[in-house]
Amino acid sequence: MIQYKTEKLFPWLYRIHDPLNVYFYLIVGHNKALLFDTGHGVGNIPETIKAITTKPYTVVLGHGHIDHANGAYQFDEVYLHEGDFELSRLHCSPEFRGGVADDIEKKGLQLDADPAVWREAGSGNLKKLNPGTVFDLGGLHVEVVDMAGHTAGSIGLLVTEKRVLLNSDSANSHSWMFLEETLPIPQYIAMLERVMELEFDVFYTAHNEEPFPKSDFLRYIRVAKNASIEKAEPYPVFPELKPHMYTEDGVSIVFSERTLHG
Repeated sequence: MIQYKTEKLFPWLYRIHDPLNVYFYLIVGHNKALLFDTGHGVGNIPETIKAITTKPYTVVLGHGHIDHANGAYQFDEVYLHEGDFELSRLHCSPEFRGGVADDIEKKGLQLDADPAVWREAGSGNLKKLNPGTVFDLGGLHVEVVDMAGHTAGSIGLLVTEKRVLLNSDSANSHSWMFLEETLPIPQYIAMLERVMELEFDVFYTAHNEEPFPKSDFLRYIRVAKNASIEKAEPYPVFPELKPHMYTEDGVSIVFSERTLHG
């Protein structure tokens, strides 16, 4: 059975390693905890949390894609921006779960659940999450930040006292901005410029181990503004969407003609 690896980054922040190359995070305050994302849901997440803390906790999803929302069914309720409700239901469907099961089998791993039951588990009990909501964990205040772009319902979490932003896939050095659920790049740029005004020093993402400095947002903005079909090259994933990738200064953005100008 799959057992998650956990890593203590700080006394208040733990990273949980999903075997299919994604990370999710547990924030622990004096009184409560908060789980950010649930990965592919291929292992027992509640048992993993119990090994870290016995404090009551809330579950928040950064967005609705399968590699972040698929473990939501393991909890009584999870919070997600309403803009990604339908996306999450699609990505947690039996069809999408079948692809995850295939990946698990290729790695020689075994689900920590009955495969037939797991395929039908669905998206869980989704609760509407509003940007601006602040979770008081006791000594730590976690604010929900609107980071729509990668998906319409993408959010980040700002841990105010620690000046740390967790942002799932909303802002990173290899951004997928070509999917059907992706917003136009001008809106993505406006989001990055707005979030840069917040008070944080570093941010963590779901597909990188190291923290990034806030100044990297400037690189992401510059690359997004400079992207064009002429300067890009075809991208091999989901070719039916005709994606192109533009790279500059170690940062890549993958886009389509639809998302480039909106």
